[in-house]
Amino acid sequence: MRLFAQLGWFFRREWRHYLGAVMLLVIIALLQLVPPRLVGIIIDSVVAGQATGRHLALWLGVMAVTAVLVYGLRYVWRILLFGAAYRLAVELRDRLYHLLSRQLPGFYLRHRTGDLMARATNDVDRVVFAAGEGVLTLVDSLVMGCSVLLVMSLQISWQLTLLALLPMPVMAVIIKRDGQRFHQRFRVAQAAFSSLNNQAQENLASIRMIKAFGLEQHQSARFAAVALEAGDKNMHVARVDARFDPTIYLTVGLSNLLAVGGGSWLVMRGAMTLGQLTSFIVYLGLMIWPMLALAWMFNIVERGSAAYSRIRQTLEERTEVEDGTLSVPAGRGTLSVAIGAFRYPHTRDPALQAINLTLAPGQMLGV
Repeated sequence: MRLFAQLGWFFRREWRHYLGAVMLLVIIALLQLVPPRLVGIIIDSVVAGQATGRHLALWLGVMAVTAVLVYGLRYVWRILLFGAAYRLAVELRDRLYHLLSRQLPGFYLRHRTGDLMARATNDVDRVVFAAGEGVLTLVDSLVMGCSVLLVMSLQISWQLTLLALLPMPVMAVIIKRDGQRFHQRFRVAQAAFSSLNNQAQENLASIRMIKAFGLEQHQSARFAAVALEAGDKNMHVARVDARFDPTIYLTVGLSNLLAVGGGSWLVMRGAMTLGQLTSFIVYLGLMIWPMLALAWMFNIVERGSAAYSRIRQTLEERTEVEDGTLSVPAGRGTLSVAIGAFRYPHTRDPALQAINLTLAPGQMLGV
């Protein structure tokens, strides 16, 4: 969740788009509560022998109109939400390119080209996905989950709701623990991807020399080793990622088991109608998406957080020579150069030493 705080500057600037998308998500969540309630009413009416063809047609028509409204509103919020997220991609890449174009050669001796390309492409994509799909899943899961819980508790049975939610705290603890592991392993996987990207860039840039010296097999073996290492690191990420969905489905299965068992007992005692139990089970089915979305949101945000930390690390690099604030004097003047010694970074011997010269206006020096 730290990523959302770090991107606060962007959310504040694009607040209209995000607020519009959130409002539409709330409306959609409320509309999705209508069909399960109508299903319960229809079943109770049929069981009581009070249902007529006219009533059934009316209820089915309401359900159909609700589905069409949800479809249209989903189309609109996707444009608002993902349109804003794509603007974030443009801005981050523009900042990165502006910074890279101002750096001196020493910067490129410390940072490999493939790693910089990975940060400007793959890492930015992860951050944008979190700013779009991550926000969607967070808001949708919270609004939908809270709405369903309120309806289940207030309109059907708070006792049955409490019974069905007993497995949820265990699920929350497991997801939090796996989320921390996921963040750490994904950072390592991104670094391995940077190494793979850099190896590919170096081989393609030097392909003429590689072919001239017959180094194809040697370079292919080196690339295969780097690719294998990157695959292993991503496999470590996949092992943690694979735990999320089974945890959710196991929790949902236990909740359904408790709901069916407890609800059947309440129906037999006359404390709940068959239609109310059916509505409760359908509402509980609607809880599957919020829980899956919550786990998916942790996955997306942890990936985006790891990627954004790498992007910020690059953006916070200061240029070795800052531009001055003085302007060049008007007219022509004498040029004086005095270089005691100049060394490239990470080298011991000076490349230039004792360079002293003075050029008056109109003079020319050839080197």
